Amino acid sequence: MTDGAEPSGGGLFSRDLAPPPRGPWRRRAVILAAFGAVMLAMWLWVNSSGEGAIRAMSPAQQEAFYGEAWADQRAKCLGDAGPREPESQCRKRAEFLLRFPQCDEACRAELAPFLQGTAP
Repeated sequence: MTDGAEPSGGGLFSRDLAPPPRGPWRRRAVILAAFGAVMLAMWLWVNSSGEGAIRAMSPAQQEAFYGEAWADQRAKCLGDAGPREPESQCRKRAEFLLRFPQCDEACRAELAPFLQGTAP
């Protein structure tokens, strides 16, 4: 039964065998979890505020969206016949326009009547 081998020589049922190496799936799972956490954090940062959504736009997109929102504000709230929308809508749009980096002092002055009583 013994062919000169030591009894604790690491046979099939020996406890001295090294544990199996960790598979590469654990490393991949950790990397994927970290990547998912980073993506979730970025999504929350971008979508948590209007400023974040505006920051996420390219400069050309910002300019186009700002121009469209300004045209809307002028047509619906700043016309000669007076506001065609409820005051609350004009105020919300004015607050939104203030978030754009393109809104300079002239922009703020033109939007001021809609921001009475609110902190810009």
